[in-house]
Amino acid sequence: MKLLKLICLCCALALVGATVGTYLDASATEEKPLSDASVNLKEMPLLKGETWQAMTSGEKIAFIWGIGHVVTMEREVEGKRPELKKAGLASKMAEGLAGMPMTEIVSMIDKYYTDNPGSLSDPVMKVLWDKIVKPRIKAGFYDEIKE
Repeated sequence: MKLLKLICLCCALALVGATVGTYLDASATEEKPLSDASVNLKEMPLLKGETWQAMTSGEKIAFIWGIGHVVTMEREVEGKRPELKKAGLASKMAEGLAGMPMTEIVSMIDKYYTDNPGSLSDPVMKVLWDKIVKPRIKAGFYDEIKE
């Protein structure tokens, strides 16, 4: 279990660090990094709507692709170690995103932030879960834990 958590944590950290792109400063035309990658973080910052809207299409696809890799890695570990299998986040993400092109996922997230400009502080993962994954899964997260 510790190995799985460590793998997932490392993948999540690598995913977020690798996919955080650049944004266009409103007062200048040059691109600058969203954050200093050399800074020691106490925790990984959440990707939110403000940053999502400033990302290029390629950066958005890379983020969704990275999520897919984390899910795939967890399922691979579960396949080799069945005692780790559970109705957890990765299995529900896999179920809810099955058969969806990455461009469609990106478009749905873009549409959410466009339609809800007051929700730009919502984390992208929350939007992905609430608006895309949750409506497409048969049973809830951890067998119907209510919010």
